[in-house]
Amino acid sequence: MPINERVLQLNEKPINEKARYVLYWMQMFKRTSHNHSLTWAIRKANEMKLPLVAYEGLKYYYPWASDRLHTFILEGVEEKRKEFERLGIRYIFYLQNDESSPKNTVAKLAKDAALIVTDDFPCFIIPGHNRHIAERAEIAVHAVDSNGIIPMSKFDKEEYAAYTIRPKIRKLLPNYLKPFAEETVEIDSTNIDIDASFETIVTANRIAELVSHCDIDHSVTPSHVYHGGTANGRKRLKKFVEEILPDYDNARNKPDRDGSSRLSAYLHFGFLSPLEIALAVQEAEAPQESKDAYLEELIVRRELSYNMTRHNPKFDSLAALPDWVHKTMRVHADDEREVTYTLEELEAGQTHDELWNACQREMVRTGEMHNYVRMLWGKNVIAWSRSYEEAFETLVHLNNKYCLDGRNPNSYAGILWCFGKHDRPWMERPVFGQMRYMTSGSTGRKFDSKKYIQWTKMLG
Repeated sequence: MPINERVLQLNEKPINEKARYVLYWMQMFKRTSHNHSLTWAIRKANEMKLPLVAYEGLKYYYPWASDRLHTFILEGVEEKRKEFERLGIRYIFYLQNDESSPKNTVAKLAKDAALIVTDDFPCFIIPGHNRHIAERAEIAVHAVDSNGIIPMSKFDKEEYAAYTIRPKIRKLLPNYLKPFAEETVEIDSTNIDIDASFETIVTANRIAELVSHCDIDHSVTPSHVYHGGTANGRKRLKKFVEEILPDYDNARNKPDRDGSSRLSAYLHFGFLSPLEIALAVQEAEAPQESKDAYLEELIVRRELSYNMTRHNPKFDSLAALPDWVHKTMRVHADDEREVTYTLEELEAGQTHDELWNACQREMVRTGEMHNYVRMLWGKNVIAWSRSYEEAFETLVHLNNKYCLDGRNPNSYAGILWCFGKHDRPWMERPVFGQMRYMTSGSTGRKFDSKKYIQWTKMLG
């Protein structure tokens, strides 16, 4: 049931009147500022005259768990601990190593809590987490939306495309694109006596060792280009607004240049808020066309993807596609493919297409792929797969396994866009039918593709 435009109560359980604290279960918004979940938890704790305890856990068995994802998350823990301490809030982090490690830690902490406040994220494992805790907990559970600048609740159905959501966003935006009102706790909880024997102390020099003891995929190594945490996100944001944004309108589609924001991983893991980024872009000294181009992607396109995952329960399958795509796929399902590759060949970047191989190489080695060639990457997998279903599963697997910004509404919207989601019918052709077609030849001529290919070969 909605409490306000950003808060849902997930069950009909009561507030625990004999509680010792309010519990904030941090799942996706891994930041201590510009965080509506944290602000709501602080407000409820102050209303009840209770201290606030913040808990964050990282389990070993989430889909695609790897050294890369674990490391990126852990790189933000130490700074959060220091910031929570400065705010007067007890922060507990727990790294679950394997099957023998303690379980049900949220439930244990909830026994002494008045209510649980957690993050409302419409994708990946979070909806399941929230359903589970709402059923098991004996107290009220509030899920708070801090995903976008505009609350997801402002759109009561799935929007068809950017052109349908854009005017609605423009109408609402002045009410939300403004400085964030932070709140502070009235009762310091940093020294609260609490049973958290499972707590893990994370410092920068321990991360590699901690990760090595986890029962996860060790073949996907940490990124040596992108590092987690709000401080690293803000460092990149500063470079973007000062050095890249002024020429963004021209440079954003040039993978051979450092011309895009490269902030998507920080947004996915919640190290940065889209509001903080948007305000920094607004205040930057850059041409308005560059600001507008970036804000279109950050707000309109991103919030369109969150709208899809919120309102379309089939967002992680081809069933989410519009009727015209299903019709054209039925017509062309049996078209002969000029070449097909196995998942293993694609994962290793072993195709006849050097530009595609470079895209795959960038993703595997760094944890990101430039947005301009990401669509080409997806389109070619459709052309080289035995079926549309196989192509979709391949793209989801590779993207979510290697990309730091995978497992996100933007990921699913981007992959589905390759199949025609949020797009329109184009000229009929084999395999693709009326889906938009892209080639490495035409795409590669729009930037220095040889330079980009060479750069990917030099990546560690």
